[in-house]
Amino acid sequence: MKYKHLITKLLDIGAGLYDPLLRLTLAEEEFRKKLLELADLKGHEKVLDIACGTGTFDLMIAKILDRGSIRAIDISPKMLGIAKRKAEQKGFKIHYEVGSSQELPYNHHEFDVVFTSLMFHHLDYQEKQRSLHEIHRVLKPNGRYISVEFGEFPKDFFHRMIIDFTHASGILHGIYPYRLIEEAGFYVVDEIEGPALAGHHRTKYRVLGKT
Repeated sequence: MKYKHLITKLLDIGAGLYDPLLRLTLAEEEFRKKLLELADLKGHEKVLDIACGTGTFDLMIAKILDRGSIRAIDISPKMLGIAKRKAEQKGFKIHYEVGSSQELPYNHHEFDVVFTSLMFHHLDYQEKQRSLHEIHRVLKPNGRYISVEFGEFPKDFFHRMIIDFTHASGILHGIYPYRLIEEAGFYVVDEIEGPALAGHHRTKYRVLGKT
């Protein structure tokens, strides 16, 4: 598969290192638990996880959905291969498929809850815009979109080097801008600061509803 952005290509190549790297740089369990807390799942929902990576979060969701279902999508086949193995080992039925947040292969108003986690820094401005419109399209009228994403990168020398190296990745835009929320047909229900990656790169949780 061809990737537009270098950062996405690197993650696909290094898919096997993703889980240990995240454990080293982030308190992953607490990081994921906050997403579930904000979602307040009752167990009957139809859930979509976009850019699901290696599927760690999907296992946490699946434990709650005794009467619901979960679908998960990622652009990286290697990431999905790891996710599928995890689900099989745990005995969970999770439907995984390769695809893009900009062209979701689902029906209008199909999901009660949509999640994204550390996805938007992979996208340039127009890709962020298209992704938010697609999330709005597949979400039910009373559904919730819950995300945790990076804020702007710090402006120290080290991070400026990363930004220069990945200038085409959309990383300069950080989390999706506020103006895109209203433009896509959402409003902010809740927003809170999240933990910092490796102790210095702040994250932010958002809960959006449809206007």
